[in-house]
Amino acid sequence: MKKSTELVSVTGAAVMSVLAMVNAGAQGEYIGAEKGIQESNRPKLAQAFPDYANTPDGMTLDDKTGDIFMASPNFNDASYPGVILKIDKKNKSSIYYVMPIHPVTKRGCPMGMDIGPDNNLYVADNQYFYDKNHQSRLMRITREKGEPTGCDIAVDGINLANAVLWMDDAVYITDTFFDKPCESGIWRITMDEMKNGIVHLKPTNDPHLLATFKTVPNHRKDVAGADGITRDSKKNIYVGNFGDGVISKITIDKKGKATSKILINDPRLSCADGMFCDLKTDIIYVTDSEKNAIHAFTPEGKWWTFWKNGDTDGSDGLLDQPCEIVIRGNDMFVACFDMPFPGLTNQKYDKWHTLSVIKMKR
Repeated sequence: MKKSTELVSVTGAAVMSVLAMVNAGAQGEYIGAEKGIQESNRPKLAQAFPDYANTPDGMTLDDKTGDIFMASPNFNDASYPGVILKIDKKNKSSIYYVMPIHPVTKRGCPMGMDIGPDNNLYVADNQYFYDKNHQSRLMRITREKGEPTGCDIAVDGINLANAVLWMDDAVYITDTFFDKPCESGIWRITMDEMKNGIVHLKPTNDPHLLATFKTVPNHRKDVAGADGITRDSKKNIYVGNFGDGVISKITIDKKGKATSKILINDPRLSCADGMFCDLKTDIIYVTDSEKNAIHAFTPEGKWWTFWKNGDTDGSDGLLDQPCEIVIRGNDMFVACFDMPFPGLTNQKYDKWHTLSVIKMKR
């Protein structure tokens, strides 16, 4: 089995230690034969969206209301503006917010999002597909009684803003492409910093850079890096690499000392997109956009394939390039991006824009 190298580093006042470079072979324990794909995990169609939501992407759950928010950057058909949908507890969807356009690209491209401790909605505005010169941002949609009241820039200077995670008083943002080939990372910004105005990130030597990762050579020749991010009940952070599927675990102790290790590095898990941790069980679910699959893993690195299907248009609810997961009650909702890249099972964009649902046994 070939060895891989992942470079991880930590900087910034809040995180005092520098994470060591990890050079490791395949890690994690595959127990697919023990758990495997069960017919009860078969996805069904939860929503088929109109063309104004033609690229379903990032999601988050409002624990207070039970509403799910889903981003659609509409890369597949840019004649529509990027929007955020709200899916209520009765599974009725509606446009919640139309993203403001970027002054340079004239596009608003919402992707990952999370609700901050101030109850505002923080959204990654990914401008990379229109301008690769660090034009991406973290947008803050202010809210009152759950309704949007405005939108402003919280952080700028990101290259490919992707996933967003709030934990305690800080937000974590994955940046899938840096200027150096195959490198990506995670930014960490505190709420106090954002109260003082827009936080301007620098491409190099920025103290907000929490970790960097290096995508290793892979069969798809995909150099995309850090993508999905989540946390477990013990506040360990997990990040997946889109290009090679490597999953890393980052722990930060009470003194701010951070350590990292490769948790899973297995060619059978070769693409890691969105992530969601079921805090009731601490099982983490990750979408595999390459294989139209969902994998599950434990904080110890044991993993199995939860579901996988072949190429489909998604009309029957089967996975059509799954990119994000959120769990509400016993329902696992899966957004299907349906924007093919080389080497993916999904071969073409079609006119079904879908959200799948899987009934879970918890």
